[in-house]
Amino acid sequence: MTDSVSRRAFLAALGAGSAAAPSLAAASYTPSTAPAISRELWAWFRAQVLIDAGLAWLDTAGFGPTLRAVMSREYRDRESQSLDHPGYDSIALGPGAMRTRLSTVAAFLGAAPEEITFTSGTLEGLNVVAHGLDLQPGDEVLTTTHDHPAAVYPWLLEARRRGIKVVQLPQPDVPESPEAIVARFTSALTPQTKVLLFSHVQYTDGTVMPASELCAMARAHNVFSVVDGAQACGLVDVRLAAMGCDAYATSFHKWLNGAYGTGALYLRPDARTRVWPMTVERPIGWEMADRFGTSPPQFAAAADLWPATQAKFGQSSRYFAPSLEGVSIAIEMQQVINRARIGARQRELAMYLRSRLGELPGVKVVTPTHSALWAAIQSLQVPNRDHGQLVDAMAAQDRVVAGHVRHGAAFDAIRVSLHAYNDTTEIDRFVNALRRRL
Repeated sequence: MTDSVSRRAFLAALGAGSAAAPSLAAASYTPSTAPAISRELWAWFRAQVLIDAGLAWLDTAGFGPTLRAVMSREYRDRESQSLDHPGYDSIALGPGAMRTRLSTVAAFLGAAPEEITFTSGTLEGLNVVAHGLDLQPGDEVLTTTHDHPAAVYPWLLEARRRGIKVVQLPQPDVPESPEAIVARFTSALTPQTKVLLFSHVQYTDGTVMPASELCAMARAHNVFSVVDGAQACGLVDVRLAAMGCDAYATSFHKWLNGAYGTGALYLRPDARTRVWPMTVERPIGWEMADRFGTSPPQFAAAADLWPATQAKFGQSSRYFAPSLEGVSIAIEMQQVINRARIGARQRELAMYLRSRLGELPGVKVVTPTHSALWAAIQSLQVPNRDHGQLVDAMAAQDRVVAGHVRHGAAFDAIRVSLHAYNDTTEIDRFVNALRRRL
């Protein structure tokens, strides 16, 4: 049975009852599923996500519409969970099923299953690291004024709680080169710097950061590297082992088009031992005795036999197990179309947008032009205009949805994020809507 569905088949699936156990390994997309011709391929891809046909959705960086097949799979699993909860748990949360899921995600992210745990999204993963590292008063966390509130505020909380210091490195202008970015971070290091926090892809201006170089620099200075990968998974290739980061948090509900509220945290094996878990129900991974003093702890639950990082940090993921079943489907979609082909399509659309924006007087693109520093997120500024009002008006009156990013006086721009299922007519709608308001 395939989960690649039309709207009619999807609605029919919602109305059908079933007592079947969850189909953990069932294929959804195969190489023969997707059209070979590009024009047909991208229209087909658009049909696979659940989105209003009349909406020009240019804000995947804010939220990625969910694949119909992902929603269908999640519904069937929730149905199985309700019909036979003990039976569902024994299958869906068993060590074998969890390892299968983690292996799929780990292969896609260039890591090992033992290094990954499921989370409810990037926010949870970043919080695990921020609240789990043992830092001392006076220790410094180096980040930037462009990083997401979800990445920075957990550390600001720890600053209030523990007396650490959070240093937000400014970005004076549009980044010119990977080397300039690395030099800017290196010059900001001090003997007190213990953590380096940055985004793989900046959500503000779409800068694709030189992640491997920054992580190597951090390791050379004995600094713990934390990467916010919320905008990366499904947008750019992610090879975590090669990147060399200590921790990496990402979401599956943006560019991967997975279920909302799903994501993953990666921890290097040596980093895993340095981070305390936030949510615990078992002593696995952090305590050598159980609550009654038995040592080592008895393996009394299936979660005790999960891969190491999942067992230590992923206790709460059992509550959204049905949502996790769609992750493999979303990954299959990327693999069937081809990750490189998706990336090329996204860059093609971004170049078309840049070209069209060049026709508008005074509009400034603030995303880097260096080929290594940009992908499908493009940010722009309109002089003497309120970007928030422009974005709201285009959404309400033209049904064109873009993002607005504002960080106090540090940054204020309109953000357009283009997935492979967008097309040039939607870009034209955005440009024309903006032109009418200049």
